[in-house]
Amino acid sequence: MSTNVYVINQNGHPLMPCKPSKARKLLRDGKAIAVHRSPFTIKLLWDCEEQVQEVTLGIDKGSRFTGFCCVGKGKILLSGELHHRLDVKDKMDGRRTNRHNRRRRKWHRPPRFHNRASSKRSGRLPPSIKTNVEEVIRVVNQIPLPISSMIIEDVQVDIARLNKSTLRGSQYQDPTRLDENLRIACLMRDGYTCQQCGKQHVRLEAHHIMFKEQGGKDTLTNLLTLCQACHRSVHQGKIQLQVTGVSGHLDQVAQRTMQGKSHLYTTLGAHTSLSTLFGYQTATLRKGGDLPKRHDADALCIATYHTGEMIPYDREHFYVVSFRPRRTRRRYHDLPRKGQGRVKYQVNEELEGLRKGDIVRVKGVWTKQINSIYSDSYVAFKRIKGEPNKARPQDCQVLERGRTILWEKGV
Repeated sequence: MSTNVYVINQNGHPLMPCKPSKARKLLRDGKAIAVHRSPFTIKLLWDCEEQVQEVTLGIDKGSRFTGFCCVGKGKILLSGELHHRLDVKDKMDGRRTNRHNRRRRKWHRPPRFHNRASSKRSGRLPPSIKTNVEEVIRVVNQIPLPISSMIIEDVQVDIARLNKSTLRGSQYQDPTRLDENLRIACLMRDGYTCQQCGKQHVRLEAHHIMFKEQGGKDTLTNLLTLCQACHRSVHQGKIQLQVTGVSGHLDQVAQRTMQGKSHLYTTLGAHTSLSTLFGYQTATLRKGGDLPKRHDADALCIATYHTGEMIPYDREHFYVVSFRPRRTRRRYHDLPRKGQGRVKYQVNEELEGLRKGDIVRVKGVWTKQINSIYSDSYVAFKRIKGEPNKARPQDCQVLERGRTILWEKGV
C-alpha cells in the first residue's frame, strides 16, 4: 500500500501529493522542509509551476460529526471525520451563571444590560452554531490539496418532490423501489418510530396505507412508518393497522438546515465553486454502491454524484480531526481569606518550555497532546487505556506547538 505526502508551494499554495520516495529525496537535497506532521506535508523551497489536476471535495455536514472526502486522479486523496465540540453551550451557560453571581456581589454598580450590542446585531449566529460551522471552515482551509470544487449535503429531503416523486434528478434512482426522498420524509415525520408497535432503533420501512396494486400512490399522505416485523405481518394479513390515516402537514418534515449554513456556503464559496445535494440523493447512491454507513463514505458519494465516477472506497488516507479550545480568560479564585480577600489560584502556564496544546512524543513511543500542567512537575494527557496519562518534561519530545486542530490517523 502506498501513501501520500502532501506538498505546498513556496507561496503556500497546495499542490498535488507525491510519493514518499520523492519526498525523501526533496528533504535530503534541501529542496523542501517538513511543515506538518499529520497529515505529513512538505513545503518546497522554490517557486514551482502550479500545474495541478481537478480535485473535488465532498462534505457530509452534521451537528456532531462531519465527513469529508477529496477525490482526484480516480482515487481518494484524503478523507476524514470531524468530531465537533459539544461543550460550547455548557460553557456559555457557565459564563452566564458566573456573570450573574458577579453582578449580585457588586450590588453598588448599576445594571448594564444594554452594553452587549453585538448579541443583538442582525445576522448574529449563536456561539454553538458558529463554532460548529467555523470548525468546518478551518479544516477545509487546512486541507493540503488544490481544491477545484466543493459539494455539500444540504438537507435530507426535497420538499418539492414529496408529492410528485416523478421529479427524478439522479440516474442512479431504482424505479422498482420507493423513492428514497419519500421514505426519509415519512420516517422523519413519524419520529423514526413504528406507528403500530411504537418500537424505535430498529429497521423501519415506509408502508403504503392503500396498497399500490389497489391504486395507492407514492405520496407522503399514503405512507406510514412501520418496523420490519409489523410491515411483514400487515402484508400477510396477520394484523390490522391501528392507524388508518396520517396528516400530510409538510411543516412536520423539518428542513434540518442549520442557521449557520448560509455563513458556511458564503465563506467556502467565496473563492471555490460550490454546489449542494439533498440527503436522499446521497443515501440512494451509497446504497446502490453497497457502501458502509459512514460519514466519509457519504462524503465520497457526494463528491462523485455529478460525475458518476466509480471510485473504490478505502480508508488508506483517513484522518480523525478533533478540536481543542484555547485557554479561556476565566479567573479561578479560592475562598476569601482574612486580610487577603479572594486569592487567585496559581495556574501553571508553562513547564520547561512545554505549554498546553503542544503535541509531544512520550518516551519515543506515544504521540500525545498536553492538556494540563500539574504542580508536581508533570504534564498530563488525555486518559487512554494502555497509554501514560502523564509524564515528566524530560521524557517528552516536542513535535508541534500549540495545536487547536488535531489530525490523527484513523482506521
